[in-house]
Amino acid sequence: MKKRSTVIDVARMANVGPSTVSRFLRGVKVKPEIARRVAQAVETLRYEPDQTARALRVGRSRTIGVILPKVSNVFFSQSVQTIEEEARKRGCAVILLTHQDSLHQQAEHLATLRRYRVDGVLIAATARTTRQDIESAIHSVPVVAFDSFFSDEVDAVLLRNREAGRVATEHLLRHGYANVTCVTAKPEIYSFKERIAGYIEALAAHQLAPQLITAPDYEQLKFVLAAAIRSRNRPAAILSLSDFATLTIFTTFSELGMKPADAVPLIGFDDFGFASLIDPPLTVIRQPIESMVRYAMSLLFSRIDGEMDAARQTILLPGDLICRKSCGCV
Repeated sequence: MKKRSTVIDVARMANVGPSTVSRFLRGVKVKPEIARRVAQAVETLRYEPDQTARALRVGRSRTIGVILPKVSNVFFSQSVQTIEEEARKRGCAVILLTHQDSLHQQAEHLATLRRYRVDGVLIAATARTTRQDIESAIHSVPVVAFDSFFSDEVDAVLLRNREAGRVATEHLLRHGYANVTCVTAKPEIYSFKERIAGYIEALAAHQLAPQLITAPDYEQLKFVLAAAIRSRNRPAAILSLSDFATLTIFTTFSELGMKPADAVPLIGFDDFGFASLIDPPLTVIRQPIESMVRYAMSLLFSRIDGEMDAARQTILLPGDLICRKSCGCV
């Protein structure tokens, strides 16, 4: 196995001192002729700096940890692309892990990120997470909560979830649907709890009782929803709280043999790729994913660089109601 090249090897080939090579690699200006020789030696030897050793010397690993529930979710899969772009702009790599809504798995991932000496952590925390959970696992490493909220002592970037739930529900009520039903699995998730609260507020303003269809997971949700659609008190309209819930709803409609004309009016969350192409095109609350990620990454790197005071920030961004035909709009 070929021995890995070192700074000393580069210095010998370029006929300069090791400190000159180090300055060049850090971006410090050196004479053009020296820069040319060092660059040529780096390329010839295929030299790559040892980032682990550098992290031990300067206390920075140039990596950030990202913990998400899963990446099959449209919101999080789209978020990852922007997270990587923002990290790359700052010369950092990303360690991406998923907790699958498991507190135990989340704790293991936090411990892993601590061992890798990440400079900061962006986390969409699972339900029942506490600030103490995070601090005990990651200690003084800067943390920003993304699409989740577990403490006002931790920076967070969120959708205005309650407002979004209220706006979507009010839109369905304006269409004249009295029995608007809210559908989701895992209602204990922070964003879902807030959307449900907004839904209930909108109904209360019209003296209407909430109708919730929930389940511990999406497979069970399908059976609960099918029973509700077959019942005498069938939903007049549905507010779906996530792309997974919306997929479950469409799967249920299909398994019940419902044609598009028979489908229950519907508003979903997240404007996934084919939302405008299905029949009827889906009305959604579109989340400002890129803006949310950029705010979160800016917060995180400001904490890493020590540019902010101790006061924690919670940044709330509005969603957009994108009206298509599934809600009854024409």
